[in-house]
Amino acid sequence: METNDILSFNRLLLLMRRQVLSGANGLLIAFGGFAGVLLIISLLVAYFNPPALSGLTVSYFSVMFLGGYIYTSSFYSELHQVQKSYSYLTLPVSVTERLLSAWLITAVLFPVFSVLAMSVIVLVANLLMNLTVELSPFQSVFSAQSLKLVGIYMVTQSVFLLGAAYFKKNNFLKTLLALFVISLIINAYTALLGWGLFRGIGNEMEMMGEQAVFQPFESLVTQTFPAVFKFIFWYVTIPFFMVTTWFSLKERQV
Repeated sequence: METNDILSFNRLLLLMRRQVLSGANGLLIAFGGFAGVLLIISLLVAYFNPPALSGLTVSYFSVMFLGGYIYTSSFYSELHQVQKSYSYLTLPVSVTERLLSAWLITAVLFPVFSVLAMSVIVLVANLLMNLTVELSPFQSVFSAQSLKLVGIYMVTQSVFLLGAAYFKKNNFLKTLLALFVISLIINAYTALLGWGLFRGIGNEMEMMGEQAVFQPFESLVTQTFPAVFKFIFWYVTIPFFMVTTWFSLKERQV
């Protein structure tokens, strides 16, 4: 049934609890498998080249990104299964609560627990191989760069949340394919736009001089475009895909 209330904190917590527990077994198995592989790699690195242990942070976050994207892509699996969709859609929660619970679990709780798992792996490898706790490995996990990586994950994860709600099967692969096609279209449009802007530049260079022609474009390419793209990435991407996901869920519920 559809509730008239848009958002209830108690309902949101209950829904999050249900969604976490419903897929807990598979998530724990996958999480344990990845953690085990990373622990073995960390132990080998700590044994053969201890100073390189802190350099494994990029590998840890690569696993977090991949695992988070796959987990997010399968989050609305109940919605696309005939046997389970009816019971899921008749839960006494609003579309907003369905969206927020999914986002909080996949974009907030998942990276938090992933970073904690990274610190535990580094701690275990450090204790087993060095018998002392060095500060440097933890500085690599809890650092400004790591915080930025978590932020990048939260932004890019919203794309796969839309894919989880929109696609019925093979959500992760179809989302990747959609991103590939969109990137091709953007690149083709950019190339055509560049060709249109610069096709007559040869004559202008002869008349005005090379510096006079390229100076406005240099400022545009090196300052304006990066600033615009940075703003769009950090402040527009999540709201855009969250709103789009909301409408996708609303359509399915109706």
